[in-house]
Amino acid sequence: MKATLILVGTELLSGGMIDTNSLYMAEELNKYGIEIGSKITVKDKIEDIINAITYGKENSDLIIMSGGLGPTIDDITKEAIAKYLNKKLVVDQDELNELKEKFRERNLKFIEINTKEVEKPEGSVTFKNGAGMAPAVYIDGIVCFPGVPIELYDMFPKFLKWYSEEKKLKSDEILIKDLITYGIAESLLDNKISDIFTEEGIDYEFLVKDFGIIIRLQSKISNKNIVEKIVEKIYNRVGDNIFGEDSDRLEKLIIKSLKEKGKTLSVAESCTGGLLSDSFVNVSGASEVFMEGIVTYSNDAKIKRLGVKKETLEKFGAVSEETAREMVLGLKTDVGISVTGIAGPLGGTKEKPVGLVYMGIRNGNEVEVEKKVFKGSRRKVRERAVLHSLFCLNKMLKRK
Repeated sequence: MKATLILVGTELLSGGMIDTNSLYMAEELNKYGIEIGSKITVKDKIEDIINAITYGKENSDLIIMSGGLGPTIDDITKEAIAKYLNKKLVVDQDELNELKEKFRERNLKFIEINTKEVEKPEGSVTFKNGAGMAPAVYIDGIVCFPGVPIELYDMFPKFLKWYSEEKKLKSDEILIKDLITYGIAESLLDNKISDIFTEEGIDYEFLVKDFGIIIRLQSKISNKNIVEKIVEKIYNRVGDNIFGEDSDRLEKLIIKSLKEKGKTLSVAESCTGGLLSDSFVNVSGASEVFMEGIVTYSNDAKIKRLGVKKETLEKFGAVSEETAREMVLGLKTDVGISVTGIAGPLGGTKEKPVGLVYMGIRNGNEVEVEKKVFKGSRRKVRERAVLHSLFCLNKMLKRK
């Protein structure tokens, strides 16, 4: 089965907004074996939307639209669908009452224009919006959702479950296996394992994410045994760089490992300014093992909070192996990470360039200090320092 995605919004073409919805929808559609044949982005113009719907109808089984379901003058997606299908726009009184109740619950004033949010082409099926106002609407192979990501995330799974039951789709027909790597460039990864990808009926791709590079294998569930043998071959080639599979993330693996080992964790950050702590706090249940995150941005803070020696800072500087080591040793938990570096764009020298970061990694009495020079913007340097320190700690925890 093929789908066409239609993203509605002039702001998506003018640079005012970045599309993330299609990435999410593609991941969810994969689970049901629905292939995206094309993705179209259109302005808030009825003729453009209708042209996109016409193309989708001619080239796919399902049209999925995002954006243009709000109450304002530029929200015309449902109007375009109704015009294409030659249907009237109607309002269900129960859905209108439910919308008004949402306004009351949020202490918002309901005005007549808001009624537009529950308008729909006659004969439509709707899906309740648990995160916002306008419901999703389905009719005649066309479904439309609000453009707000949190609202799409709420309704898209509901729609897919309903649609798969209506069309008798089997969600287990497609097998997707992700191996997540870190510390190896995409080109080198391809060079090391591309000759393994010879089996018919199995698709392969590399996906570069902010948490690592994914090696994705996709096939029919009937090829599961073949996929497992290919995965084993990949591990034999690049296993040292594979830290997890499928939904694994480094921070989740670390928290899980610490719980199993009965150990506690804390971090001391300078250039990352709280990003490392944030990665752990985002994991549900982290409070069982994560004790504290300390942002010691100044030299004075490093001395007072972590016991870094003044002589060390004067001799080697704040961005040094010695300071990173003393920072992590100043943490009182079983396990710790320290990060100190130059995020830029200013502050670099020939000896200590922008992007230079030292990361102290400690598990009990075992201490390692990693030195890296990361490229990119100030934000990217900080994010890459976090990711690398997580990878190093995860690898250390695996040893004992």
